[in-house]
Amino acid sequence: MTSENTRQKRFRMLYMLEAWLEGPMFLLSILWLYLFIMELAQGLSTFQSRLVTLIWLLFVLEFAIKLVLSADKLNYAKKNWLTILALFIPAFRAFRLLRAIRVLRLSRVATTATFVRGLTSSKRFWDELKDAQGKRPDAEMHVGVLLAYSPAVTPEGMQPFLKQLILDVQPEMSLATQIPWSFHLVEPIALTTDKTREPSDFLDAATMRMAEGPYDIVVVITDVTLISRKDKIEAGLASPITYTTVISTQRLTTTPRGKPVRTLEAEAVRVNAATLLLHLLGHISGLPHTAVGKRGVMAPFSFRERRTSHSRFNDQERLLLKEKVKQLPERELHGGTSLENLIFHMIMATKHLNAVFSPLLRNWAILLPLSLPRLATAAVAPSLLLIFTAEIWDVGLNMENRTAAFFAAASILGASFYLIKIQSLFLPRKEKNVLTEHQAIANVVIFLSILLACIGLFLMIGGLMMIIELYVFPEGLISTWPTLDKPMVGLSDKLRLAAFISTVGVTTGALAGGLEKKTVIQHLALFLDKP
Repeated sequence: MTSENTRQKRFRMLYMLEAWLEGPMFLLSILWLYLFIMELAQGLSTFQSRLVTLIWLLFVLEFAIKLVLSADKLNYAKKNWLTILALFIPAFRAFRLLRAIRVLRLSRVATTATFVRGLTSSKRFWDELKDAQGKRPDAEMHVGVLLAYSPAVTPEGMQPFLKQLILDVQPEMSLATQIPWSFHLVEPIALTTDKTREPSDFLDAATMRMAEGPYDIVVVITDVTLISRKDKIEAGLASPITYTTVISTQRLTTTPRGKPVRTLEAEAVRVNAATLLLHLLGHISGLPHTAVGKRGVMAPFSFRERRTSHSRFNDQERLLLKEKVKQLPERELHGGTSLENLIFHMIMATKHLNAVFSPLLRNWAILLPLSLPRLATAAVAPSLLLIFTAEIWDVGLNMENRTAAFFAAASILGASFYLIKIQSLFLPRKEKNVLTEHQAIANVVIFLSILLACIGLFLMIGGLMMIIELYVFPEGLISTWPTLDKPMVGLSDKLRLAAFISTVGVTTGALAGGLEKKTVIQHLALFLDKP
């Protein structure tokens, strides 16, 4: 038992290390790629050559640590034999054997052997893309049902309701889609309070159940009040992006004033809950709302006291479902390296452009800094000091445009990666061995949203700096600056200076201000605003 515990502990440490090193090693890989291109184009300076050696040593050290932590070192080495070979190739760099060997130096982009084969053979590269994409699983859906209960109830008291809900919904989903649907009760989680929750509050637990299960969809049932992104109380909400639904029994059991509260055993509660869950699963499967007054599951949901049986999919909805389920269940990446994860994310995002851009159009992420006072304050405060500093004007006005543009782009990208990494925003937010297709799409949405937020912060600070330069500073003041060689300061100079100060502001905002995690996740619009 002790040996098995030690093995599991080392396995866990290995995955924690891989998760922690994923971001830094990827950035080092990008730097390695840049230096490689520089060497082919014009050669490297002494400093750049030393930097290449340092990065190579860091790659070797990373692999050595992973090898030490691996429970089965021989098996780990066999699986990564090409990576080991690639790590030794730069040691022979002084011999300049073949230009192809120099190409192989790129093989350590994120410690993956698959990229070596990809760079040395286009056919093999496309084969690796297909492997990263994963095989299409069998046509069967597995749904995890997660109970999140407050101190007011017990999981034992909720079990009959959950089991009956599964019995009502499972046959209808299987019949409508013509593929098997299996529902599984997973270990419940206890909430510390009965305060009102947003559906995004349950994403951590839901995505971890997907990775551990793994389940194609997770249904969260809770007894606390559920509110949408627009602060409206709802009985349930779905996220077609993360494949998660949340249903509140509190909303289903609430009655008008003066009438007794409904119980979970009530027939009206049971059939309305089944109708609601079918409706939410329809959204996840890709079905839109039908018009008001039409029969079917996808008609806008409302609690009907006299409902005697749950709604059923009509013929049109079933035809559409049969088309949609061709994309279900989705692909998965098991135990992928950093580069394989990146390729998997890119492929999935390309295949589901509509799923990526729909939440971006809803969440207006570029305005997110206005809802994050800590981030905005940490960015604007130093910028207001810099605008009145002589040295910043000397640097900004004498900087080349391309240098300012590169600095701005690098700072915005760096701030985005830092904020996502430090807040653990990617799903699932803990160590993982399985990455599902929809989680990859959700991660792309998260990254693009944070990137847009940083761009919005950059534009906000830059606009403020321009206002100060144009309307606060006395006219002609800058042209008479004691250390300024330029007799005239034009609009382009002021724009470059504003961009330079804004770049510094974005960096300090990310480092010092951070994000209000709850506000960010709510703002991302991963869940629909209504059932």
